[in-house]
Amino acid sequence: MMIGRSAIVRHARAAAFLAGLLVLVMSVFTSVLATRDKQVTSQDHALDLALQQQVATVRNYFAQSRAIAEVLADNPVFIDFYQAPGTTAEKIATGGPLLERVNDALAYLEQLYPGRVGEACFVDRDGSQIARIDNGLPVATKNLRPDETKMSYFAPTLALGPERDYQTKAYQSPDTHNAVISNSIVVSAAGHTGMVHFEIALDSLRLPATSGRVASIIDASTGGVLVDSRTATTITGNDDDSFIPLKEGGKLAGITTLGDRRVAYQRLPTATNNANDWYVAVSATAFGLGWSRGLSVNSLALLLGALLTILVSGVSWRSHTRSVRRAATHDPLTGLPNRALFVERTEVALRNGRPAAALIINLQGFRNVNDVLGHRHGDLLLIQVAERLSEAAPTGATVARIGADDFAVLLPGVDLEPARETADKLLAALHHTFLIDDFQLDVEANAGLAAAPEHGTEADALLRHADAALHLAREQASTVQQYDASNDTNAANRLELLGDLRRAIGADDQLSLHYQPKIDLAGGRVTGVEALIRWQHPRLGRVAPDQFIPMAESTSLIRPLTSHVLDIAVRQAKDWSDRGMPIPVAVNLSTRCLLDPHFPAQVFDLLHRVGLPVALLKFEITESMVMTDPEKALAVLRELRSGGISLSIDDFGTGHSSMTYLQRLPVDELKIDKSFVQAMGDSHGDAVLVRTAITLGHNLGLSVVAEGVEDLAAVAALRELGCDVAQGYHFARPMPAEDFDQWLSDYSGRSYSARHSANAVPVDA
Repeated sequence: MMIGRSAIVRHARAAAFLAGLLVLVMSVFTSVLATRDKQVTSQDHALDLALQQQVATVRNYFAQSRAIAEVLADNPVFIDFYQAPGTTAEKIATGGPLLERVNDALAYLEQLYPGRVGEACFVDRDGSQIARIDNGLPVATKNLRPDETKMSYFAPTLALGPERDYQTKAYQSPDTHNAVISNSIVVSAAGHTGMVHFEIALDSLRLPATSGRVASIIDASTGGVLVDSRTATTITGNDDDSFIPLKEGGKLAGITTLGDRRVAYQRLPTATNNANDWYVAVSATAFGLGWSRGLSVNSLALLLGALLTILVSGVSWRSHTRSVRRAATHDPLTGLPNRALFVERTEVALRNGRPAAALIINLQGFRNVNDVLGHRHGDLLLIQVAERLSEAAPTGATVARIGADDFAVLLPGVDLEPARETADKLLAALHHTFLIDDFQLDVEANAGLAAAPEHGTEADALLRHADAALHLAREQASTVQQYDASNDTNAANRLELLGDLRRAIGADDQLSLHYQPKIDLAGGRVTGVEALIRWQHPRLGRVAPDQFIPMAESTSLIRPLTSHVLDIAVRQAKDWSDRGMPIPVAVNLSTRCLLDPHFPAQVFDLLHRVGLPVALLKFEITESMVMTDPEKALAVLRELRSGGISLSIDDFGTGHSSMTYLQRLPVDELKIDKSFVQAMGDSHGDAVLVRTAITLGHNLGLSVVAEGVEDLAAVAALRELGCDVAQGYHFARPMPAEDFDQWLSDYSGRSYSARHSANAVPVDA
């Protein structure tokens, strides 16, 4: 009886063991499949992101080349050539300054596309070349081609007509013998018709292979590879026929496996003004192709794997515990300690009153890297910053990442002076150029320093004071600042000022608007004013706008503040209009308002209640505001513009908008930032930027305003460049409404010549 019961127990245990083993085997098998699927999904996601970047690069090239072609076609030198006396053949044979100017205009393309433009030419309607530039150098008259009518660009460009750019299919240039695509646009003047044509090396679209991924451009009609990260660029396609299934499939976009590679692709089909029909593809070795066939293993292999899993389970658990601990205490991107571990180590360093110092380092303008180059480049930059700080930090120091672009360094046992020297050394390590893929980035940084026991004996106090020192370093544009209690703009102070601002919005005597006039450079009349907010604090006196506006923008207070400013501006504009002075008033918008879909309705409701015509209200926005969320911003701007409100791009030149978004913005005016205007008299580069901005604005159909005009020389220079409107201290400082009324009366009473004399409006007016 006992033997039978023992056998039953043994069989039950064996069955339980086998059942458990089977469950373990199935768990291992299921886990392997799930892991593989996850890695395949991860690879597809990475390929899709890389594809979108490559597609954006190609589309941005098309947009930029079209814009440049239109700017080039508007160059008056081509019109001057046709309007000059004599036949075209006589003017070519004679040469002289006029033909030199034509060659200079064509050669200027090299400055817009450095190293890309091989050939550019000016061609008459009969097909004869008037001028040509090869590799930046003018071609002799005898070497000009007499008939371009058979070239692929000629007939389609004429068919499009004026002001329409045409991009040809890829071909081999007869001049440079490179694989190229070209842009052409019609030029018409004095009864003559010609065209401007330039070639761009197809190889300039080739990107290097990164992270094992290959970027390719494929001819959709043949399946041949035109541009590829791994091989030379051709117009007939290389020997790689792996992309032919894309041509045969005919789909516009997708992710598929071709041979041993996983491919994300998107088709860019031909258009009226673009003959290229391309697939843009990003590919990488497909994950787990050979391994997937190995999944069909026999039961013995699965059993052995399960047994091995049992043997290593103890080791795996220990490793898992360590991983969990590391995930809780380390930054996943850089591998550095996170804030929690940094505070923990700071508390240990401060025990028993021992000295220690804490540094907080902030990267200036890091958000611009993410906005312009993308988050991938931002992540790579943060990784390199972490590596440099770790290498430059002294032995025993802890380097941590405690925020998006904030790093902290703990220096145990270090006094204030040695800590300051270490801070300078760390910042110096960051001031060398970073190489991120093909981009060279220069990083500026600020640092705040606090030391124990002078600035606190607890970890929280030390970090809080180091952060306060960092705020002071940013405000004073200095590199390193140590904690100073007298300059501590801590959170409590900021909260108090924020509360004062909230109460000021409801008061009648604290917030006001000053108005700075805008002057028409051609006729001298006042075209409008810009409304600028001022805060007279009852205890602190005048508070600078750059002190309280960023604070309001970081909270929900910016909406009632904007509503208050709009109410004052609209009612003042209504008062001027009722007195027979219809003066348009421009108000600066915040990012939050620009991304609020309900904002336009609030504006139009205010205008209706006050009775102000929409033509007398203008909004000014910055490029960086739009780039925060382009689609939402464009929707709000279009609704405002469709309702009749004028829009202006403020501080142009300091942001990072792409040519694509600049063309899409429904704006009427472009304002050149004062930093370029004030420096153009001493800096050739700034003068070129101002001239380029004016030309670009006019070609986009915009009125151009120059800010920061402080002397008569700047007025004369801007007038000569064709700038439309000027604004600055040369004419008047921002002033209250009643002072503006007196200024306008005095200004209107002066003659045109008096307005433009050297003493018309002093700088200190």
